[in-house]
Amino acid sequence: MSGCWRRALATALLGLGLTLGFMSDAAAQTVEFESRGRGLPAADQALKRVLEGGNYRVLVRDTVLVAGEVVDGDVIVMRATLRLEGRINGDLIGVQSDIFTRPGSRIDGTVAVLGGGFYGSSLADVGSRPIDAAAFAYIAEEREGGRYLVRAPGADARLRLPGLYGLLMPQYDRVNALTLEVGLDYERGASLLLPDGRARLRYRSVRTDVDGDLELRWPFGRHSLSLRGGLTVRSNDRWINSDLENSIYAFVAAIDTRNYYEAGFGEAELRLEYGTQARWSLGLLLGWERARTLTNRSPFSLFSSRGGFQENLPVSKADAGSVGLTGGLSSWIGNSARLDVEVSVEHADRDVAGDLSFTLFGGALSLEIPTWAGQQLVLEGRSQVPNDAGTPAQRWRALGGWGSLPTLRPVERAGDRMWWGAASYRIPLRREASYLTRVLLWVQYAAGNAWVEGQDRLPTIHNLAVGTTLGPLAAAVYTDPGSDFKTVFALGIDSRK
Repeated sequence: MSGCWRRALATALLGLGLTLGFMSDAAAQTVEFESRGRGLPAADQALKRVLEGGNYRVLVRDTVLVAGEVVDGDVIVMRATLRLEGRINGDLIGVQSDIFTRPGSRIDGTVAVLGGGFYGSSLADVGSRPIDAAAFAYIAEEREGGRYLVRAPGADARLRLPGLYGLLMPQYDRVNALTLEVGLDYERGASLLLPDGRARLRYRSVRTDVDGDLELRWPFGRHSLSLRGGLTVRSNDRWINSDLENSIYAFVAAIDTRNYYEAGFGEAELRLEYGTQARWSLGLLLGWERARTLTNRSPFSLFSSRGGFQENLPVSKADAGSVGLTGGLSSWIGNSARLDVEVSVEHADRDVAGDLSFTLFGGALSLEIPTWAGQQLVLEGRSQVPNDAGTPAQRWRALGGWGSLPTLRPVERAGDRMWWGAASYRIPLRREASYLTRVLLWVQYAAGNAWVEGQDRLPTIHNLAVGTTLGPLAAAVYTDPGSDFKTVFALGIDSRK
C-alpha cells in the first residue's frame, strides 16, 4: 500500500474513531471541578460555564477532528492531544492537554487551556483570544464509572521530571556544540509559603563544561515572584529563531543566528498580569550578572553554507547590577486581528552596583490582520536603543540569516542600536489541507540595521522575498535591491503556525 493510501486510510479511521468515540462517550462521561481558589479566574469561569451547561463531550485520548467534521456543543480534552482541522460549535477546554488548530479549522466559542498548550494557526478561525492558564497547576484525574475530576491549583506537593524522564530537548550551536540538559521540577501543592521549584543542569560537549541554574517561584493568582540564579549561556538574539530551529540550522548547514556569552547571574522578578481578552503584563527585575566571552570551537556541521560559522563576538568581562521594567499587551482587535506589544527598559549604575553604567530601551510588535479568503497581512517589528553612554557587548543584538535578513550572513550586523521590521502577505493555496500538507504562498518586505555609535554606520539593509511554505518547511528567494540586487535562495522552517 502506498504512503498516500496509508495516510488517507489513517485519516478516515481517525475521523471514524472520533465520531464513534463522541457517540459512546458523550452520555457516559462526566467531569467535576474542584476549585481551590488559586487558579486563573477566567479559566475557572469558562470551565464552570461548560459544566453547568451540560452539553459537553469528553476526549481522553489523542484525537484528530478531520476537515469537514463538525461538533455541536462543547468539548473538554483531558490529558490528551487534540488536532483540530474541522469545527467546534461551542467552547473548547483543555486540561493538561495540547491543542493544535490547523488552517481552515474553526472554534465558535471560548478556548481555555488549563495546563498544557494551545498551538494556533494564523489561518484558523477562533471566536476569541484563548484563555491561557498553562502556567497554573491544574490537574486532570480519572475516577470510577466514567467520571473525571479537574482540580485547580492547591493540590498535593510533588516532584516532577520534565521532558522525557527529565531529559529535555538537546540544543546545538557554534560555541557549545551539543548541549544536553536534564531537569527536575517541584510543585508546591497547597502550601502558600513554599515555592514552586525548577532546577536545570547542562553539559556543553565541545567545551566539556557543566553549568546549571535554579528558579524558585511563588505564584499568587495570575501574579508571581521569582528568584533565579546560577551559571549559564545567554543570547539576546533568541527572537530570530527558536532553540530547535537554530539548532537544526547550526548542525545541518553551519548557520547560527545568535551571539553568545557565559554569565553567572542572580535575579529577583515580580510579574503582574491583568485582563482576559486584552491581557496586560508588568514586570520588575532586579539582577546581577558577571559576563565572560565565549569563542568558537570549530563544531561539526553536515554542510558549510556561506563560509561556515561566523566568529562569536567578545563581551566586556565585567559585573553588572541592573533594574529592569517590562510591559506587555496581547489582545484581539475584534474577533480576528491579533496584536502583541512589548516595551522594556534596563538601567545599570556602577555607583550603586557592578562595573557598568547604561540605560537600554527596547520594544517589539506583532500585528496579524486577516484580509479575505483566508489571506493574512502580518506586520512585525523589533528595536532597541541605549542612552548616549552606550551599552556593553553583552547587551548587543544582531541581524542576519533566516528569520531576520537572509541576504546578510548570520550576525553580520550587530550593535547596541538595532531596528528591524517586516511586512508579510500570506495566501493559503490549500486551506482544506492538514498542517503537514498545507501550502502557502507569501511575499515579504523586511528592513533593518544594527550599529554602535561612533563607528561607521553601514547602510540599511532591505530585503524583498517571494516564498512558499509546505507544512513546516519554507523556501524563498530574497533580494537586496540596495546592494546591486544581491539575491539568495533560502530554506528554513516556517515558525508561524
